[in-house]
Amino acid sequence: MEIRLRATADLARLIPPTGKVEVGEEARVEDVLSGLGIDSDLVMLFVIDGELGDVDSSLEDGMTLELIPPISGG
Repeated sequence: MEIRLRATADLARLIPPTGKVEVGEEARVEDVLSGLGIDSDLVMLFVIDGELGDVDSSLEDGMTLELIPPISGG
């Protein structure tokens, strides 16, 4: 199944240029992160089709997963 990805800040460079990944059935957010080599500690918020999720959230074909890192300022 195919998942669309969006990411901001430094995480944007870690997702494929197509913005899509293929995952197996019954995939979770953690599976996507692992497949991309992204440590979950780098992500502050997981947004799945506009709803907050977490690393254990299940994904379905065609969903959009947004990865939002912690933001620091100064």
